[in-house]
Amino acid sequence: MPGTVLLKFDKNAGAVHQKSIWYAATGHQGVNMKKALSAAVLAALAVGACTTQEEVAKQEPAKKETKHAVAASVGAKMYGGPEVAADTSKPKNDYNITVNYELGMHCTGFDFTYCCVLPPYNSVQSQVIKTATGKKKYPELLEADEEDAGVVVDGKKRFKLSYGFVNNTYSEGNKLKYWDVPYDVNGDGKYGKDESVANAYFTHLYVYKDLKGTNPTGGSADKDKKFVGLQIPVPRDNGPAGAAVPSPISGGHLHYTGEKGTIVYTKSPVLENVPIVLTNPGIWDALGLPLTPFTDRTAAKDLLTLVESDIQPFQENWVSLVDADSGKPVIDSHSGKPITFVGTNPIDIPNCSNCHANETANGKKFKLYKQERAFWKGLGASDWIADLKATSVSILEMHDDHSGTEFMKNYDPNSRSTMNRLGRDPVLCQKCHGDNVIGVLGAGTHKNKEGKEVTIPPLTQAIHTVHQTKVPLPDSHGRSGSCQGCHPAHRYDGGMENYPITIDGKNAYADADNRDASGGCYVGRDVHSNPNKDKDGVETDEHLNAIGSWLQTNVSKIGNNKGGKGLWCTNCHNQLSRELYQRDNLKNAFMQTGNTIRNKSLDEIAKAIGVSKKELAAKYMDPKVVLNAKGEDTPGKSGVLLTWSDKRMVPDIAVIALKGKGPMGSKDVDGDFSVVPLSANPAVDIASLKLPKGATGATAVPYSAATHGSDYWLSPGAPHCADCHAAPFVEGQGGVAFPINQPGKYSLMRYSKGHAGIACQACHQSIHGLYPVKNGADTTTYKQAPQYNPDGTHGPFRCAACHEVNENGVPFLAKNDEDHKWKGRYISEDYDSAVSWMHATAPDLGGKIPDEDDD
Repeated sequence: MPGTVLLKFDKNAGAVHQKSIWYAATGHQGVNMKKALSAAVLAALAVGACTTQEEVAKQEPAKKETKHAVAASVGAKMYGGPEVAADTSKPKNDYNITVNYELGMHCTGFDFTYCCVLPPYNSVQSQVIKTATGKKKYPELLEADEEDAGVVVDGKKRFKLSYGFVNNTYSEGNKLKYWDVPYDVNGDGKYGKDESVANAYFTHLYVYKDLKGTNPTGGSADKDKKFVGLQIPVPRDNGPAGAAVPSPISGGHLHYTGEKGTIVYTKSPVLENVPIVLTNPGIWDALGLPLTPFTDRTAAKDLLTLVESDIQPFQENWVSLVDADSGKPVIDSHSGKPITFVGTNPIDIPNCSNCHANETANGKKFKLYKQERAFWKGLGASDWIADLKATSVSILEMHDDHSGTEFMKNYDPNSRSTMNRLGRDPVLCQKCHGDNVIGVLGAGTHKNKEGKEVTIPPLTQAIHTVHQTKVPLPDSHGRSGSCQGCHPAHRYDGGMENYPITIDGKNAYADADNRDASGGCYVGRDVHSNPNKDKDGVETDEHLNAIGSWLQTNVSKIGNNKGGKGLWCTNCHNQLSRELYQRDNLKNAFMQTGNTIRNKSLDEIAKAIGVSKKELAAKYMDPKVVLNAKGEDTPGKSGVLLTWSDKRMVPDIAVIALKGKGPMGSKDVDGDFSVVPLSANPAVDIASLKLPKGATGATAVPYSAATHGSDYWLSPGAPHCADCHAAPFVEGQGGVAFPINQPGKYSLMRYSKGHAGIACQACHQSIHGLYPVKNGADTTTYKQAPQYNPDGTHGPFRCAACHEVNENGVPFLAKNDEDHKWKGRYISEDYDSAVSWMHATAPDLGGKIPDEDDD
């Protein structure tokens, strides 16, 4: 290890763990601080001019900002272009408040009267950094008062973090039908107080006492559990934490997650009290907000008249520092303005209606959608709203036909009800399907075609398999277009030109390239698909391993002067990420010590997972659609379908104790069985484990044995930076959030912490929106990083965002000694070396808050 991270603990700070930070900045960017700027450029920036020709051409977002100012209680920062500090070698803010979100893609509906795949759930996640005030001064990561998790402490100063959304102050009503939709939550056949879809969606989650995982009895009796939506009703326009930690859509304050994080429990088919860490330790958050993509201005009209271009997928989330007692804004000494930062919180609506509101999906067989559409058109609904209503009926009718359900049994097309005409409660998919995304680990059963009772497949597997098989929508390169065909792809400006799916469900780029679509949740937005990344924020080496190098050369062609278009969805979301994960047994994730195949050649990787190098490329790194005679994708041949196959390799979740021919375990007072876990790292040497009394052995078991959601959307089933990037530009290992992630394995990026305990996404932004983004797709994120970077660049964070730096952009704290070298070079002399050193020396603690012993 080439040195250690320098942390400094201020015993007089007054906070529980008020730590000082050495480099709070990162970006894979080599930078020499420019000693002079063009006077014309500097003058333009000083008055808020734009930094690129593309941005200059877009004046409307700036106009919107002026109107948005009234939405924030202390005023959201306006963006007329980045503000460049007079001295770019020093922080330009007294405090930096990072603004992030918890999932890469927020995809939900807003009308829950018939059915829905996912509930609304957007979190705000922040950290507060007091910036350095001298060359040898340390920044400080601020935490909470010991007695009040809502109070930020900086010495004797006490603040709160007010939050909200620019021009989006409410949800239920003209934007969302959720709390006002009745649902028999307790199953007694009546609708009582708080019985709605909003209180039905999370009834599988529970606590015993608080959101810290406290379990006073240590048992698992159902009578001691407090279930969300039942004993803990979800207040209107709030997140599911309820009154315990209020998270209103507006008018609230962020809450500090402390040493343990935010924890609820759920039940697995083989284990009671499975902890779900909703937010990592050491984060300020507002949990699971029911955010919609409709602004207050848009929703001022009747809900029935909304049109698709009203969608604003990149909502502007503001966080402000206010006095804890008076609530007055805290003023920044540099700007003389309230300390407020604006960030992105994405929320979008899928494209189901492009197929399900016409004959593309329904054919001539399914017709009820037509009657449903006609009903709503008769009430004055827009075509889009009528199509969404028709889509719900189409999906339920087809599900009944294909799976033998009876969702439409009591449907009355002649009903005049504007709630729903199903003759039953709305259909919530997770009441039958397992879904790790919301913590539903158990599923129901059904009889297959052979009449055998089998477990219902995971929701995401069921949806992706049928759509990828039946409508793969390949482009001219053979890459599946179903990703953007189904998932949302709306833009910040409401424009529908060059939309990736046609109104009748065809791939608009079937004869071209999917990546040519004009923006969306990922395409043409994120750094990985932003051709301008090296002109507007990064400019240096990508630090790639063999897989990443192959993808850059053969697919992305960004960063190697080939004028490429970046990566496609399936280059990351594929079976290869699981194969790599299964073979990890890491000691230090950042330095990649221990066992892994990620740092091997392609020949070695192919051999390790049992395929040829040719198959590794065609089926794992750049999987393509393999069409059959019907125009469908082909199971067994398609690498895309392999990602969703129930016959693929599923990584192991843990080592459990055995007794005889089965798992060792016991039943609680309710008769629920629990296995005996021995290690959360399934790659551990089993011979080193001490077996409990009565055990006859131990074995590692796959995620599919523990959750009916399989490995989907957990760390083993999702992409990682470490799949393509070389160490140390990788995530840390998991641990705190087990079983979402695991010790000895790479964590999900959103749960990973790097330098001094700062979340990786704090400096790089959240997944699918990693800095620098392309302005034409997402102006909200584009303007975020310049709030922190003194030189006004669009991300990632520079060291100077929090430190005073030398002429090379490196903090003056870097000494010319052996502890501060990277590959034989003093890091003070080279920015890229300093950034590499900073990543490499980060404390690899599985998500914990570092303390003095981790320095």
